[in-house]
Amino acid sequence: MRDKQKIREHPVTRRSSKTWLILLLAFLVTIVGCKSGETVVTLTRDELQARVAPRFPITKNWLVLSVTLSEPEIFLSEGANQIGINTLVELNIPLLKPISGYLGVAAMPRYDAESKSFYLDHATVERLDLPGLTPELQVKARAAIETIVRQELAKRPIYELKGRNLKEITAAYTLQEVQVQEGKLRATFSLSR
Repeated sequence: MRDKQKIREHPVTRRSSKTWLILLLAFLVTIVGCKSGETVVTLTRDELQARVAPRFPITKNWLVLSVTLSEPEIFLSEGANQIGINTLVELNIPLLKPISGYLGVAAMPRYDAESKSFYLDHATVERLDLPGLTPELQVKARAAIETIVRQELAKRPIYELKGRNLKEITAAYTLQEVQVQEGKLRATFSLSR
């Protein structure tokens, strides 16, 4: 009786093994077929915008200052390895009316292989327009806002590779280069660790 069960199970096991072997070979052929062990993932401005917008508004307190960032707009500069974000900014300072203006930030993308996510590091304030704020307070507000933006962008992913396609699946390797080309963020990954 046991011998008959083994005979019946054996063809199914063999088919499953063949299926897995075929899938494994197809995956390896795809990886080997990638030009010099690299794969490229391109993200459009709209794809990045769709991932970033839901993460706003961001409100943070800095000493006595409350800062709210809202309505982000992503921009990509040709040939740069930076992503820009323009936002509305609102400051709430005790004993003063809320002050609203515009903020422009540039930051460098960082890829975290463990989480398969892009983050923004080394954010710097490129533009800060806060009408009605004295020059002395502008300088202090700029420093506070830059600190807040740097911390928040470094911990919130702007895009996660979820394995939506083969390139996203194989991109769990080392990031080689990030460039903006033809209005898209182009990330090149090395498939060798």
